[in-house]
Amino acid sequence: MGLSTVAGLLVLLVSLVSAQDPILNPPTPSTPTNQADRQFRVVYEWNVLDFAYPTEDDRARALYHGAYIPKNVLISDCKPHANRLYVTVPRMLAGVPATLGYFVRPENNGRTDPEIVPFPSWEMNKRGNCSALQFVQGIAIDKYGIMWAVDSGRTETLQRGTNHVTCPPKILLLDLKRNGTVVWRYEFPAEIVPSGVNYLNKIVVDDAFGGFAYITDNSGADPGIVVFSRRLNRAWKVRENNSMRAAQNAVRFAVNGTELNFSIHIDAIALGPYYNPHAQGDLDPQVDPLIGNQNYERNVYYSPLSSYHLYSLPASLLRDPEFVLKASPRDILESVTDYGRKSSQTDGMIMDNQGELYYGLLGEHSIARWDSYTPFTAKNQVVVARDRTHIQWVDGMGFDHEGYIYAITNRLHNFVAGKLRSDEVNFRILRAKTNALSYVETPDNVFNNDVRYKYDGEVDNSLVHYGAGVSSTTP
Repeated sequence: MGLSTVAGLLVLLVSLVSAQDPILNPPTPSTPTNQADRQFRVVYEWNVLDFAYPTEDDRARALYHGAYIPKNVLISDCKPHANRLYVTVPRMLAGVPATLGYFVRPENNGRTDPEIVPFPSWEMNKRGNCSALQFVQGIAIDKYGIMWAVDSGRTETLQRGTNHVTCPPKILLLDLKRNGTVVWRYEFPAEIVPSGVNYLNKIVVDDAFGGFAYITDNSGADPGIVVFSRRLNRAWKVRENNSMRAAQNAVRFAVNGTELNFSIHIDAIALGPYYNPHAQGDLDPQVDPLIGNQNYERNVYYSPLSSYHLYSLPASLLRDPEFVLKASPRDILESVTDYGRKSSQTDGMIMDNQGELYYGLLGEHSIARWDSYTPFTAKNQVVVARDRTHIQWVDGMGFDHEGYIYAITNRLHNFVAGKLRSDEVNFRILRAKTNALSYVETPDNVFNNDVRYKYDGEVDNSLVHYGAGVSSTTP
């Protein structure tokens, strides 16, 4: 397939964008959107993934010594920022030279199979150096341009053997405005995230009270949501067996004809917009004296990969270490909301700043969307993209500042089975215009008269108004 064909390839069969009510939805980038932009298109694709080695001799040495084995490299998550698209490359197999990297975002005539540039550097990706990154699968970028990178600290998770790296699991905060300078480092205690057996997967960040991260650990022995507070420099774990463990009726499914038997616990995670759990109608911020943090809530949505259901817990409970410490299993269970059934299993999932949840449907080769202010019914779960060739295993997703959503499809079902073919396209990044932004741009202030978007905190107009002057640094 030629590069010009790739650039023009249409994947989406259904329009993404419906009419927006200007009263019920906060303003988003005002760039006009044409019909073609509303459809998912392939912007990158690879048969195998390569890295930007300093010289060809360096690449040759890595190939010779097994430090780089092309068929063992897979991309999992993606997050756009400025003119870069950051990707994670988990070390599931031997021969992965870097676990975090980037490339320049799409250009009309640019290369569609770019080499991955290790980030922040080659040294910070050195296998076996516990100060460096060992196994990064999930990343998040907050509204201040700080990347939160979760490192499981272990390597070759799909291979048996004794030559595996086992480092303390950690989270690093990297300042993207300073080319990845580490501004925070935290190692998780063994009683929360044990070395060698954890599987830290997806992450979302919440800027409340100094910054929190909610991280899914889908390890077989101790799955749950790991909560990290930057202000407290402390972590704890929320466990709930009914909603966070694999459902036996969902462990068997097929992707593009490949039969799978996966018992995988909590995986996908998303952070919803603020709402007032006590209000029956709109509040007037001019006269109501009780607008405060206790009146405004966010939901943390999640789903095991081996499950048909979508669940949530209130973010306020996850942020409270005392609740987690003292709550009984029944207390936590009673705090869980079960929204009901999806039509298939889900790996990748993300919320935008309008309260729209996007998620993959693995067995249906689809991407779906749900307005989180409506019931989670089959009618309200809208399939926005379906394609058996180009949408095989939707993994990480991200939003840029121009109103585009990005999604990785990586044929993980074939990768795990060792069935990837180097003469076929295996990895793709799709993009579509939604005219929304990332959930991290959700306004956190009392500014909009709609109760759904009215929050406690200092007013920051830059979060709720985007005029014609908004631009991107994308080339």
